[in-house]
Formats: sequence, structure tokens, C-alpha cells
Amino acid sequence: MKRIAHILLLMLLCGGAALGQGDPLAEALRKYQAGALAEARTLVDVAVALPQHEQNAEAWLLRGFIYKDTYKGASDPAQGDALRDEALSSLQRCMALDGSGTYRDNAVQAYDFLARSFFNDAAKALAEMREERALEMFGRYKEATLLLDPKADLRAREVEFTNALGTVYTKRFTAERADTAMFSKAVAAYKQVLTLDPENYGANYNLSTLFYNRGVYNIRRIDAEDEIPTIMQIQEASREFFQLALPYMLKAHDMNPSRRETLLGLEGIYYSLQDQESSDKFRQLFEEMSPEEQR
Repeated sequence: MKRIAHILLLMLLCGGAALGQGDPLAEALRKYQAGALAEARTLVDVAVALPQHEQNAEAWLLRGFIYKDTYKGASDPAQGDALRDEALSSLQRCMALDGSGTYRDNAVQAYDFLARSFFNDAAKALAEMREERALEMFGRYKEATLLLDPKADLRAREVEFTNALGTVYTKRFTAERADTAMFSKAVAAYKQVLTLDPENYGANYNLSTLFYNRGVYNIRRIDAEDEIPTIMQIQEASREFFQLALPYMLKAHDMNPSRRETLLGLEGIYYSLQDQESSDKFRQLFEEMSPEEQR
């Protein structure tokens, strides 16, 4: 904070901003230098509303940094979200007013930190199984990033986030198999990943496993007293899921033939499809692997 405050002080001096006694912008900077963020925030809000500062890129840069650092210390998520939004809008205003680009590097550095914090919050929300919050934060991450750089390539982040989102939906479906809405959301998430990255091993393997487990669950639901037509219908529905699982597991296996989970997965899928020869083939491949290869 001290280093940034020193930089801001030099910029404000060089930019010709009024830093006289009693000027709220000058006082805001001094409070910021002292680490008194609450007081600095009040003063800088007053400063940017004054005619002499409302069009000053320097003033909005200082406001952006004050709000950014206040956001970093916020303990309440809702308050933190509001502080971050104010920081971002201030930095955007600074860059819009800064025709010469004098302050752009510093504004971009702070702006990029805040934009990335949205992605970090999205990842944290997924880890806590709060997918609605995660989707909101990831949407804000994309919005903020593209506002600064409309040509930014976000595919890698999109793949990373959506894969993790699919895992959350899969966990919810596994916990409550009757909730087919979660199953559909998980399938959609993994398919979205594969649209962006067809060679993504995790999405191929996870989607195959999801289909396979849905088929197994249908079979396990068969009651011994069920009528024969009902049993046949369930078996046919399960076969459909096993068939859906097969190409994705084959793709995952082709991408990495030494992964034990794909060999066991293919053994189980072919067995469930009553293709004993193919099932035995993959079982044999697994058994022929040395312990070092079984990874």
C-alpha cells in the first residue's frame, strides 16, 4: 500500500492536481498513505464530486485504489461485492478520462487484480457447492475481462470453470438420483466443455462415467416383483445410457491408453452392453499392465 500511495502522490503532483490544504483529494491521499482506509474512502467520495476533480483521472485512480484495498479487507461478502464494483467503476472512469495514458498501466494492474478476484470467488463458490453464486461470479469475471480487452481469449478459463461446475452437478445428482434435472445440467456442462475443447480428457471421462452410472442406477431400481414389461423397459433405457457412455470412454482411452480407469470403465461398459469379448479384452489389457503403468 505504501509503495502504491507513493506512486499516486507523484502522479497527482506531476498531473497538476490541487493538493492544497483542505483539499479533500489531498486529505484522502494522506489518509490512504496512513492506512486509514475508511476515512480515505469518505474523503475521496467527496473529492470526485467536486467540479475541480470530477473529470480528473488522477482522482478516480486514487478512488479505485482506495476501494480496491477496502474490498480486500472486507469480511462480509455482500459488502465486498459492492466495494469491488465501486473500485472497478472508478478505474474504468480513470482510464476513460486519461487521454494521454499516463495512469493506464497502474489502473490496468489494479483492474486486472479485481477482475481475477471474480474468478477466484467463482472457484471458491464451486468448492462450497454454491453453484448459483459461482455462475454469477464467473459471469462477472467474463464481463469485467472483456470490458478491458474485448479480444481476450477466455476459453481456457471457461473450460476450467465449466468442468468444475459439471462436477458439482454430478455430486448433486449422485446424492439424489431421482433429481434428473441435476443429471441434465451435468451432461450439458461437460458437453459445453467438449464444444470448446474436444480433446479434454476430464470432460470425456466424466461424461462417460455419468452416463454409465445413470444406466446402472436404472438397473438397480428393478424390483423383483416388477412385471416383465417394466423390467424390459428399464433394461432398454439402461442400454441406451451405456451406449451413450461408450464413445466418450473410448475417446478418453485413446487420449491416454495407460490410464487404468478407462480400461476398467470400458470393461464395465462392454459388459453392461453384453459384449463379453470386448469386456474381456479390456480386462486383459488392465491385468497386463505393470503396477508402474497402472496410474
